[in-house]
Amino acid sequence: MEELIPLINRVQDVVSRVDMQTNPIDLPQIVVVGSQSSGKSSVLESIVGRDFLPRGSGIVTRRPLILQLSQNHDTEEEYGEFGHNPNKKYFDFKEIRHEIERVTDLETGENKGISSKSILLRIVSPSVLDLTLIDLPGITKVPVGDQPQDIEVLIREMILQFISKENAIILAVTPANSDIANSDALKLAKEVDPRGNRTVGVLTKLDLMDSGTDCLDILQGNIIKLKLGFIPVVNRSQKDVLDDTPIEVARLNEAKFFQDHPIYDRFYDKCGIEYLSSKLNKLLIAHIENCLPELRDHIGVFLSQTRSALADLGEAKYEQSKSALLLQIINKFTNTYCKTIEGSVTDRGTDELFGGARINYIFNEMFGRYIDQISDIGDLSRDDIRLTMTNATGPKASLFIPEDSFEQLAKRQVGIVEEPSFRCLELVYKELRNIVKNIHFPELERFELLHQELKHVVIEMIQSCLKPAKSMIKALISIETAYINTNHPDFIGGGNAVQELLKNHSDRLSSRSKREAENERRRLREQQIAMQKRTKEKERRLRDQERKHQKKERGFFHSVFGKSKHDKEQKVVPEVVEDDGYDDFIERFEFVDDQGLVPDATTRNFNMNPIDREEDDHESFQVELLEMLLRSYFSIVRKNAKDKVPKSIMYFLVNRSKESIQNELVKSLYKEEIYENLLEENPEITNQRRKLQDREKILSGAQRILSDITDFRI
Repeated sequence: MEELIPLINRVQDVVSRVDMQTNPIDLPQIVVVGSQSSGKSSVLESIVGRDFLPRGSGIVTRRPLILQLSQNHDTEEEYGEFGHNPNKKYFDFKEIRHEIERVTDLETGENKGISSKSILLRIVSPSVLDLTLIDLPGITKVPVGDQPQDIEVLIREMILQFISKENAIILAVTPANSDIANSDALKLAKEVDPRGNRTVGVLTKLDLMDSGTDCLDILQGNIIKLKLGFIPVVNRSQKDVLDDTPIEVARLNEAKFFQDHPIYDRFYDKCGIEYLSSKLNKLLIAHIENCLPELRDHIGVFLSQTRSALADLGEAKYEQSKSALLLQIINKFTNTYCKTIEGSVTDRGTDELFGGARINYIFNEMFGRYIDQISDIGDLSRDDIRLTMTNATGPKASLFIPEDSFEQLAKRQVGIVEEPSFRCLELVYKELRNIVKNIHFPELERFELLHQELKHVVIEMIQSCLKPAKSMIKALISIETAYINTNHPDFIGGGNAVQELLKNHSDRLSSRSKREAENERRRLREQQIAMQKRTKEKERRLRDQERKHQKKERGFFHSVFGKSKHDKEQKVVPEVVEDDGYDDFIERFEFVDDQGLVPDATTRNFNMNPIDREEDDHESFQVELLEMLLRSYFSIVRKNAKDKVPKSIMYFLVNRSKESIQNELVKSLYKEEIYENLLEENPEITNQRRKLQDREKILSGAQRILSDITDFRI
């Protein structure tokens, strides 16, 4: 199983060409996490046995470094190879350090910025164990120099991006001379590995702890529990680094420190860099063994998805003529439009109605329900009906309901359904446009200009179908108003309406109580008595006026000529004048003043609106009868509208657009002179295809490497 790590390293060589954010493969790997000055870089150099990492103040590791250690007993040579320059071997490890610095500055600039694009470094040596480590930028709090103000957030996000993967073993480096509870590395590790199942704790700087203190409780797991435990190490001091003390000497000093320590001497064999390297090697091999089956499956799935996406984009070179390709796209667009209306498109979401289902909803739930909610007599009041009836009779009083008033009001009611019918047409038109705008398949994304032209032609075609549909709806309303069919089998008719109304009146009258009937008779008697009193009073006023008039005439003639024989023989005017009822009529209609005299015509204020007086029984009966007829007839109009308006829209707009779309697209776009422009590929699609082709090569290579492992069980 020692070959597992080199095989995974080969896979890593392949997939490292993919940017970390788009890399779909979760390889088994060890990720090194620690704050600045935690001794993280020193641990890695001690594992390798050579100085090769950048040094300095602030953040020196600014890009992820994938460090592959490969043991080679066939040679004494030690060298490094970079993934970006695989043909060159670096035997001078100082040159390796300079190359890391160079490619880092090339990617991030010289302002101490960071990047998630990794650097692949393979170190071949007979003195290392097969191991793969990923060194990440140290956790920092304060930006330095020209670093972004949110440098802490950027580094945190990068670290989480690596350690969140389940196949990553977390190597959390923490200085022992600081409070373990404040460890940034352990805090981040706990966020993604709360149970500590894949976290290895590394304690550095034990030699710098205060005298009389130790980290035994931490090593025994009494403070923080990690399944893989803590391993203490002692790195080279800053003086050793400046004095260029060899790492081999530092390892000997480390071993002596643990052997001579009164606390750590009892388990010194589980301390130090050599034990850490050995444990990490075994952990990684076991981890790869467990992850390998799942890794194979994942690579297979990602490879299949990549090939499918490439197939959707199509080949860069046309396998068929441009005319055949254009005709194929037109047919596909047409079929998608028609199938969406028919409801046979299955790739729509489940969160909303779309296509034909939405058109059905517009017809029945929106238009149909709105029509049902319209009042049978609209906004007509009883006064409106009375006024219409009165105007329709002319100078004659009507015995029954005038037909003219019924037709006039019925036509007015028919007109109410016109506006919602046009609104229904508009909603269906908008839905057809929405269908066109939401047609998507890979060829349309590939040829953006063709996509725009397809939508433009089809929407114009739908607009051309809108006018005849609107004319048909207008004609339906005109047909309804042209002939008010009172012989319709569903119409109640005048005779039936009168019978029903009389029955309703009879029922209401019979339901009155005796007290209400007695009150009515009493009211009528009081009105009769009051009328008699007014009549006697008018007779008295007329007699008084006649006497005054006679006295004036006799006095004038007597004073000049004296009494004549004719005067003696003249009869006396009777005091009581027979009442012909005219005076009472005049008074009731306010044509006389308080003295019973007719006012001058210029002072009369006539009220010509009959609705300002109370209805009499005859008018009330006529109004109720007309309301009943209007309700009956409008129910017929409502049924016709709910049936014929959707049918007209379907025939003139929806179905006609389905029948015409193919011909319109071919007539407008299937022209040899515009093939080149229409089939010019979108540059974004070209770039996307190139990336997918690169990914396919990478995944195919990884799959071939993993297929070399025939037995991965120990």
